[in-house]
Amino acid sequence: MTQNTAFSYKQGSSFLHRCPAWVKILILPLISLSIFYLSPYFALVLIALQTLVSFLLHFTVREQARDLKAVFYYAVFLIFVKIIGNLAAAISDGTLSAFELASFPQTVLAFLISEKETWLLLLKLFCVIQTASLIFKTSTSLQIREGLEVMELAVRRTLHLKPLVDGRPNAPVAQAVSLFICFIPQVSKNWQQAERAWKARGGRKSLRMFIVLLPVFFSVGMKQAYNSARAISVRTIIPEHN
Repeated sequence: MTQNTAFSYKQGSSFLHRCPAWVKILILPLISLSIFYLSPYFALVLIALQTLVSFLLHFTVREQARDLKAVFYYAVFLIFVKIIGNLAAAISDGTLSAFELASFPQTVLAFLISEKETWLLLLKLFCVIQTASLIFKTSTSLQIREGLEVMELAVRRTLHLKPLVDGRPNAPVAQAVSLFICFIPQVSKNWQQAERAWKARGGRKSLRMFIVLLPVFFSVGMKQAYNSARAISVRTIIPEHN
């Protein structure tokens, strides 16, 4: 998988690369819960540590930003919704007519300061995405699938369920989840390829680009998902006929 897409694997031999995938998969929800339930200072310290680790693993600023820019878009969306909500409230209260253009900067600053909870949420979300990015960048799709299979087979043995079928691992949940998780970098790759093709034909980044490319983007994604599901079903059916 190309390294130019979001959440794509980057080859390396570090401790994180050698760490079993199932360990990293178990750590992710534990860290995520800690981020949201502990003090915001925990998230700040973790962001600093993870940024340092990323640079030690030779992840460039561009590679890190590519995975984290979704948080920026979400922040813009949240602020936009808040502004619309405040405008609607001002209109309903009849206070919009008293607004003065000269006081606009002070109004915006006061608004940003008042949204403390929103900024804390974005900070914690940024930290969680950064953690997930490190796991994706140090684990291949195969390692993630095998890690999920190890976890599901351990649960099946504990619950005395069939861990093997015809000598093969019986882990349908792991296969479905890994297919979903590993499709995330592929979605980013598809969009980047579509955007590059659009620009190569002289197109500009505008509303028309999204109108034209989104149907193609969804069509390609559905086709790839169908092919992946077919491939998995074929691998499952073949042992039954042997």
